[in-house]
Amino acid sequence: MRHMIRRLLTVAVAATALMSTTVPIAHAGNAYGADVDYPLVFPVAGPNNFGDHFWASRASGTHHAVDIMADKMIPVVAVADGTITYVNSRCCTLRIKHDDGWSSVYIHLNNDTPGTDDGQGWGVAPGISKGTHVSAGQLIGWVGDSGNAENTGSHLHFELLDSDGVYVDPYLSLRAADTGQAVAICKQPDVSSISTLVDGSGLLRIGARGTAVSQLQQFLGAIGHDVGAADGVFGPKTLAGIRQFQERQGLNPDGVIGSKTRSAISRLATALPAAAVLDKNGRVLRPGARGTDVKQLQQVLALAGHDPGGADGVLGPNTQAAIEAFQVEAGLKVDGKIGPNTRAQLSAALGLSGLTLCS
Repeated sequence: MRHMIRRLLTVAVAATALMSTTVPIAHAGNAYGADVDYPLVFPVAGPNNFGDHFWASRASGTHHAVDIMADKMIPVVAVADGTITYVNSRCCTLRIKHDDGWSSVYIHLNNDTPGTDDGQGWGVAPGISKGTHVSAGQLIGWVGDSGNAENTGSHLHFELLDSDGVYVDPYLSLRAADTGQAVAICKQPDVSSISTLVDGSGLLRIGARGTAVSQLQQFLGAIGHDVGAADGVFGPKTLAGIRQFQERQGLNPDGVIGSKTRSAISRLATALPAAAVLDKNGRVLRPGARGTDVKQLQQVLALAGHDPGGADGVLGPNTQAAIEAFQVEAGLKVDGKIGPNTRAQLSAALGLSGLTLCS
């Protein structure tokens, strides 16, 4: 056992030298289950595979973690600089509070003598105890199947919490750490402050000035039209931007803001906060799926005129029925799933075609 520990410590130290990095301060204010772009060191220093299991249903409720499948005794390392705040005395769970206020949790560490399933081992690395300060990439333990994982494949159950203590989905951040390539987080443009523009009744055309014009410029800029500075002056760039917008919405591209163009702007502004689900690279959503993207889907289905029975983030019978009703209306294959074709048709129905939905 001591020989095994010394060998694994050598592996982990080498991994630490390769993976250690300066971790910048991250910011909180996240919703439960939000995708985050959090800089971290990948926690399993050896062969593994993982998927996005955050929203998986478990007997205890939503999973709120990613399971990283790996063989027993593969080293587990700290994902960030921080202090150990919890070590289960019966083995094998750790919690680290990062120096930036975030936290990570490591569950199912090894509890077996190597080569056995005897429950007589100890999967926390020597010197790791409550109050110990660790560095990103430092060995903290080994993969195992302790706790309620005894009847599953060995794996690390990994949780990430922001500085407000909110569980966030670490999957995309883990992918970035695993591949070394940044993973885009889908964020929608802020088009919330356009009340003066959409509530107005008079025509807006080139030469107009004021708050409604500056809000129009902010809206057009947020959805990808180059109108220059939001200076409140309806000039040539704003005219070109609104004409392009009108063309995309199937309106007369006269460059004048009247009731039809205001309605199109209002509809689009309502849809955009949930439009990330319509991005062409999104996962296929099937009956039983759960997550933020399912909640967004329910919102856009309602906007498209098909009531999913609320936005609870669960693709249940009512949401499936709404999907199928939309697919019938759009002349699509009726399968109750959200894939590329149904996404494209929903985008068209909501006037989102041609827009960059993730930025």
